[in-house]
Amino acid sequence: MVAALAALVSCQTTTPKPSDMAKFNRADTNHDGKLSEDECSDFLVRRIFDSRDANHDDKLTWAEWNVEGAGKDKSKFKARDANHDGVVTLDEAKAYARKHHIYQKEFREADKNHDGFLSIKEVEDYYASKEGPMR
Repeated sequence: MVAALAALVSCQTTTPKPSDMAKFNRADTNHDGKLSEDECSDFLVRRIFDSRDANHDDKLTWAEWNVEGAGKDKSKFKARDANHDGVVTLDEAKAYARKHHIYQKEFREADKNHDGFLSIKEVEDYYASKEGPMR
């Protein structure tokens, strides 16, 4: 999660760089200047999904899922394959993450003012608290 949140911003500064804001704005799908838990979850799922989707078809096969030796246990893969067709679509992955609040713990840790949203500053501060200043 820390690395994934870092994908939203890449530099610890008082004023985010334009590229950091662009990433944040892509995650902020309703354009209200803050991230809901669902927006954050969807963005992080997309980042992880895209890193594994070798042919960029928005579907993960077991072979694509099982990168870096995830092992022979297909239970996590099968849990996300809602229609049991042998692939996990991006929509299935997003729905699973939302339903099971996969990133809730980290989201709540980052939400320092407890308003249920993340500002770009909260994202930067969270990353810095876990990894040190972003470079």
